[in-house]
Amino acid sequence: MRSQETKSRVVIDSLEFARVGGRRAGALAVGELERLADVLADEAEDGALAWQVSGERDGDGKSRLRLSVRGNLNLRCQRCLGPVSFPVDIHSRLLLVPPGGPWPEDLQDGGLADDESDAIEASTELALMPLIEEEVLLALPMAPRHESCGPPAAEAVEQEPSPFAALAKIRKQKH
Repeated sequence: MRSQETKSRVVIDSLEFARVGGRRAGALAVGELERLADVLADEAEDGALAWQVSGERDGDGKSRLRLSVRGNLNLRCQRCLGPVSFPVDIHSRLLLVPPGGPWPEDLQDGGLADDESDAIEASTELALMPLIEEEVLLALPMAPRHESCGPPAAEAVEQEPSPFAALAKIRKQKH
């Protein structure tokens, strides 16, 4: 099993990793998830997500990765723009399709038969962090928000009376 690790980068040979039943685990700093930056609350870059990836081969000889990610993200509420806590608890099974190999027929109809797996192309240099970030992105709600909240309070600003309000007043006096 060939793997290479740097500060936050883990690269595996996915088919070999699955063949030998490899296992990797670690923590990923939320601040390193660049593609999540737009949905995180401003102060939410602290913290980490715990992840684990294991490889396996099923009874049919198909290679798979099992991926789990746990933790908590503070997303930006789409109503009040404040932080809203979102628990992350992802458990994915990913079918590894050899490069140039046939994709499962069920994928052509929109999904795998067991509804438990997604398919990805196997790679001799599969970077796990982008894969983990993708799974987190797919698990996020479309519009995160609190159970009940309102729009952000508008700041009290003194406004001059509208000239149209004066016109409306004149119009009412004529009728």
